[in-house]
Amino acid sequence: MPHTVQYRPQLIDQLISAHRIASYSKVFSTSNDAELVGAYLWNSHVCGVLYPLLSAAEVTLRNSIDTVLTADIGKFWWKTGKLKYKSFVLGANAPDAVGKLIKNFGSAYNTASIERKKRKVKGAPDHQEVVSKTDFSTWEYVLDNEYMGNNLIWPKHLGRVFKGRWPTTQAGAMLSGCKDQVALVRKFRNRVFHHEPAWKRFNVTDEQQAVAHLHEKIGKITDLISWISPEKIDLLEKSGLIRTAYRACSVAEIERFKYQSKTSTVNSMVKLIKVADAASVGNEVLQIAVYGKRKQVYTLHPA
Repeated sequence: MPHTVQYRPQLIDQLISAHRIASYSKVFSTSNDAELVGAYLWNSHVCGVLYPLLSAAEVTLRNSIDTVLTADIGKFWWKTGKLKYKSFVLGANAPDAVGKLIKNFGSAYNTASIERKKRKVKGAPDHQEVVSKTDFSTWEYVLDNEYMGNNLIWPKHLGRVFKGRWPTTQAGAMLSGCKDQVALVRKFRNRVFHHEPAWKRFNVTDEQQAVAHLHEKIGKITDLISWISPEKIDLLEKSGLIRTAYRACSVAEIERFKYQSKTSTVNSMVKLIKVADAASVGNEVLQIAVYGKRKQVYTLHPA
């Protein structure tokens, strides 16, 4: 049982670190080390559940932009001289976003080349190999205002990349808003992928605020995907990934990981149906105890 585990000094002070666990003790209501580590494990659970949504946002954005620009400019559209920008001056340094975009594709090309050598495949990386190795920030830089204007990629292709319902009717505002949204999602993705507290923000001081913050982030991620592809957001909804994300980011799940959730005794099919209905309606994981030859405890996850 969790309460019989020896949490200190090794688990908390060394393997998790006293500094990291301190942020949990300030926000989550805990009365012992078992509950404190439970809150920490809840964050790991949340990060795992958010991973598919964050990956979907990155891959959907990347593939949508690449497909459209490849059809217009051709393969390796990011090469110097192919992708035009408005403040170009012969012999002058490229503006910040343009320089970073070039650098990112250079790094992606090098990474793809190294992987080819490891696999003992001859020749230079192809288009898709390079694209697949790009950092998320690459697709933020390509949305920069430097690429907005006559004979440039924006707003010419904006409606082809972002095929969903726009939150604005102005192309300039849409491009700027999309870039900001991508930056927000990318920074949150980095927190999640590096196993940092996903719930953490300056003004988060209790569990309810932590959950509200995560719900806000889920909304930002799904909004971005819906702007790009209504079909992709429909898939994520029907596959249950969005509902699962909201379920994980809940006070009820925090309580479950802190071993504070109640266990419902199920001694009949009628009771089982009642508990299952409650789990489905509340989008909540419930713990049940079934008595046969001996007590068996299960967790009931709604689809």
